[in-house]
Amino acid sequence: MTGNQLQQGETDRLSQILEAESIAVVGASKEPSKRGHQTLVDLESSGYDGEIYPVNPKYDTQIRGHEVYPSVEAIPDKVDLAFVATPAHIVPSVLEDCGAAGVAGAVVIAAGFSEVGEDGLEERVLETARNHGVRLVGPNIQGIANFHTGMNLLGGYDLPKGNLALLSQSGNVALEFGSHAAGLPEVGFSVNVGIGNETDLQFHEYLPYLDQAAHTDAIVLYVDGMSDGRRFLREARKRVADTPIVAVKGGVTEAGQKSAASHTGSLAGEGAVVDAAYRQAGVVRAERSDEAVQIANALGKLPAARGENVAILTDGGGNATLGADAIVDAGLELPELTRETRERLRELVPDAPNLSNPVDIMGLQGEGDLSIFYECAKTIVSDPNVDSLLLTGAFGAYETYGPGDDTSDQEPDVARDIASLTEAYDVPIAVHCIYGTQGSPALTAFEEAGVPTYGSIDTAVSSLEKLVEYGTHLTSSDQKSTFRHDRSTGGRHSENVLQRKGEETGTLSEFHSRRLLADSGIGSVQFELATTPGEAIDLASAFDGPVAMKVSSPDIVHKTDAGVVALNVEGDDDVKAAYDRLVTSANAYDPNADVEGVLVTPMVEEGTEFIVGVVDDDEVGPTLMFGVGGVFVEVLDDVAFRALPVTEYDAECLLDEIDGQSFLDGARGTPGVDRDALVDLLLRISDLVEQYPEISELDLNPVFAYEDGTAIVDASITLRDTEE
Repeated sequence: MTGNQLQQGETDRLSQILEAESIAVVGASKEPSKRGHQTLVDLESSGYDGEIYPVNPKYDTQIRGHEVYPSVEAIPDKVDLAFVATPAHIVPSVLEDCGAAGVAGAVVIAAGFSEVGEDGLEERVLETARNHGVRLVGPNIQGIANFHTGMNLLGGYDLPKGNLALLSQSGNVALEFGSHAAGLPEVGFSVNVGIGNETDLQFHEYLPYLDQAAHTDAIVLYVDGMSDGRRFLREARKRVADTPIVAVKGGVTEAGQKSAASHTGSLAGEGAVVDAAYRQAGVVRAERSDEAVQIANALGKLPAARGENVAILTDGGGNATLGADAIVDAGLELPELTRETRERLRELVPDAPNLSNPVDIMGLQGEGDLSIFYECAKTIVSDPNVDSLLLTGAFGAYETYGPGDDTSDQEPDVARDIASLTEAYDVPIAVHCIYGTQGSPALTAFEEAGVPTYGSIDTAVSSLEKLVEYGTHLTSSDQKSTFRHDRSTGGRHSENVLQRKGEETGTLSEFHSRRLLADSGIGSVQFELATTPGEAIDLASAFDGPVAMKVSSPDIVHKTDAGVVALNVEGDDDVKAAYDRLVTSANAYDPNADVEGVLVTPMVEEGTEFIVGVVDDDEVGPTLMFGVGGVFVEVLDDVAFRALPVTEYDAECLLDEIDGQSFLDGARGTPGVDRDALVDLLLRISDLVEQYPEISELDLNPVFAYEDGTAIVDASITLRDTEE
C-alpha cells in the first residue's frame, strides 16, 4: 500500500469520526448534572439525525427514549464513534470494547493522564487504542462538534455555524473563538475539534481531511505545543494553498530558553522560531483570538493580495488618517494612483477633498446616490498600482444609522456591487464601518457576498497584511523548504566527534567544532592546537604574523567571559607568556574543565560581524539562525530564523529579514558584504545538520563578512546523545 493510500485511509477514518452517522455515549447517565446525560441532550437539541446509543452496564432501561446497552460490543448496529464520559482509569477497558465493536474512533474527555495523572496510564491508553484499531481524540478535551451535521459533543456549549474549522488545545479558548465569531455576520465554524494531549491523533493528521471537507474555507488553530511540529509543517505546506491556516500560539515566552548554552539558544525565545517556521510553511500567525477569527474569515473568502500596495476609499478625513497610519505601521504601502485613475475620479467626484491616496469623498454621498462608492471603488481597483482596497468610514451604516433619505435604501445593493469587484479584478477588499460592531443589512450583504467587515480599522488592516503575507507565500512556496529533516532521519554519525563531547555540557571544544566544520567543507580561519608552550611558539612562527590564542575546552563556551582569549600576540616570548596565562585563567575559571590546549590562529582582518547558528526547537526541530553578530548580539537581538533544511530562497530571506540591512549593504563609506558568500555558508550549515543529526546547537559568532568572502572567527557545536 502506498503512502497516499495510507493517508487516504486515515482521512476516511477521520471522516467517519467527524461525520459520524452513529454515536455510542459510554457512561450515559440519567442524572442531568452528568456529562453522560448532557451529551444526549446536546445531540437531540442540536438536530443530530444519526443513531444514538447510550452505554452503561448499570442501567437496563431507556434514557431519554434511547435503549441502553451494557457495552459498545452489545450494540447490534454499526457504531462510527464512541463518546467516552468515564473516569480516566476505565478508559483502557472502554477502548478494548470499542475495538471489539469495530468503532472508528473514541472521544475521551477525561483529564488525569499525562498532565496530572497516574504514571503510565496515557501510554496504556494509547497502546490499547492502537492494538484495537481505534483512533483516539483527546484526552483532556472539551469535546468535538460538527455544526453542519448537528453532532455537538461539547458539553452544553455551542458555536455559530459557518465555514471555519477550529482545532484547539484549550476548550475555553475554543469557546472564546466562538464568542468572537458570534458577533460577526456570516462567520462561524464547520467543526470544532479538541486536540488535548495529542496522545494519538495529532494536529497534522486532521489537515488532509479538512482540506477536502465540505463547509471548510479556512482552519483556525490554538496551539500550546505540538508533539510533532515538523510533521505539521510538512502537512500544512501541502494544504495552505487550498485551505488557509491561521494559528494562535501559546507558550512563547523565553522561560524555556534560560538554560541555553549559546547565543543562538538564548535568541530563540519569544516564539521567534515558531513564527518563522509558520511563515515558511504558509501558516498565518495571529496574536489574539478575535484577530484570528477575522483573519481566517478574510483568507477563506478573499483572493490573496498580489503585493503590498493598499488604496483607501473613505467618506471621512479622520478615517483616511487612521487608515493610512495603520497601513504604514503594518509595513504596507500607500501607492500613488495613476494619472488616468485620478482623472477618472475627478470626473466622478469633482468636488472631493482629496483624490490622491487616500481617496476622500467626504460630504458627497448626500448629494447623490450611494452608487458613487461603487464607481469610485471600481476605478481604484482597476488601477495597476493597487493590490488591495480598504473601504473605511460610514458606508455600511447609512440605511440603519444615517439620515434616512431615499439614497440609503440602495446601500445593500451597492454593497453587493462593491463586493463583486473582488472577483472581477482579483483584488481583496476589506470594509471598516464606524458602526461595524452593531451590524446592518449592508454589512450583512458584504459578508454574504464574501467581503469581510470590521468594527476596528486596525483589524481590517491586519487582515490585509495577512493577505499580503499569504499571497507572498503562494508565489514562492515551491522555492521553500519541504521540512524533510527531523531529529531521527538522515545523516552519518561520527563516533570520533561524539567522543570529544564535553561530559556535562554536551559541547564540543572549539578545536573539534572547527575540525567538524572543516571536514564538511565549511572553511574557517586556519587553526592549530598547541598542547605545550613550545608547540604554540612553533605554530605561531609558521603563521608569519600576529596570532590569536584561545583555550580550547568543551567546558568553557563563553571564552571572553572566562578571560581565555589573547589577540595580536607576536614573538616567542609573548606567545609563551600568553599560553601560560590562558591555561592559568582557564583553570581558575573552572578547575574541573577539560583543557585540551590552546588554539592558535592567524589574526584576520576585521569584517562586518554576523552570527550564524542552529537551535533544536522542541516543536520545529532543527532551525537555522542568521543575524547581526559580535559581542552585543543578544543586546541587538536582530536575528531571523528558518526551519532546516533551507533552500537558497530561504537563505536569502534570512538575510532580507534582519533589520540591520545597512550591515549588509554598507553605510557611511563602508562597503557592502558578499551576500552570495553568506548564502553559501548558510546552505553549507544546512547540509552539515543533515549529515550530523546529533547536532542540537551550533554557534558561529562572529562570522566576518567582506566584500569578497567570509571568515568564521569562533565556533561552538553542541551535540545530543544519539539515543535521544
